[in-house]
Amino acid sequence: MSTRDFIEKDYYGALGVPQDADAAAIKKAYRKLATELHPDKNPGNTEAEARFKEVSEAYDVLSDPKRRGEYDDARRLFGAGGAGARAGFPGGFPGSGGQPFDLGDLFGAAGAGAGTG
Repeated sequence: MSTRDFIEKDYYGALGVPQDADAAAIKKAYRKLATELHPDKNPGNTEAEARFKEVSEAYDVLSDPKRRGEYDDARRLFGAGGAGARAGFPGGFPGSGGQPFDLGDLFGAAGAGAGTG
């Protein structure tokens, strides 16, 4: 999963829980939504299927303490109204021309495009 996914996706909103929800509340919300949205219960309903996948992805991240911490840190620093998005850099960071900042440019693709262009 890319950092951009962590920044752009609201996993707490997908499950309908507050950011300070404990593991039990997250699990309860997931089970309820997964039961309602499961493809076997909604055959042919592409909207329910997409929502089921969204809810499953959210639970996958939020149910793992390490991944949840990484998600919370990324959103706090770079998105969802975090300081990096507001600290005098509207639309991005200096030199970004207003384009969204993708940490994958630094970490995931380090050197991938060096020398081209």
